[in-house]
Amino acid sequence: MSSRLPAHSGAFQRAALALLLVGACGCTNSFDDFVGARVLDSCNGSWPVCNTIATCYIGPESYIQGRFPGSGKVIVLLAQPSSVNVSFLFADISSVGNTTTIIWNEAGCRANSRVDVPGTTVASEANTIGVFERSMPLLDAGEHLISFQSDLEATYTMKVDVVPTVL
Repeated sequence: MSSRLPAHSGAFQRAALALLLVGACGCTNSFDDFVGARVLDSCNGSWPVCNTIATCYIGPESYIQGRFPGSGKVIVLLAQPSSVNVSFLFADISSVGNTTTIIWNEAGCRANSRVDVPGTTVASEANTIGVFERSMPLLDAGEHLISFQSDLEATYTMKVDVVPTVL
């Protein structure tokens, strides 16, 4: 005696196939790829650092969002000398502006490194590779102020990645 399971409806089969295809291709968007498992920091804090105030304390588990033209200040905590990569994902560049500046400060702001990038370069890199990013080695453990400003017109998502220096 043989028994057969009832056939599924065509709509059920199409939905199952669509879910299978989405899972197989790993279809995601650039925002999801950029932030990964990080959570949005609302930047509503107030942390004194280097004779100024930063509103965000971020690391590899968080990201921030904002709008240029404008500026921002974040604190990154390092356990050891590390390279700190600052990355921006832009949603809608409407004007490239003149300059985007990122300043990485050593702990206690005893020294800093500054990068000024022409607006056309920022927009070109963002359009070509999907993000604009710059990296700087920082020598001290502790709290580091990273400030940035741009006259570019766009909304942004920003994150930092910390790569410890091999001693």
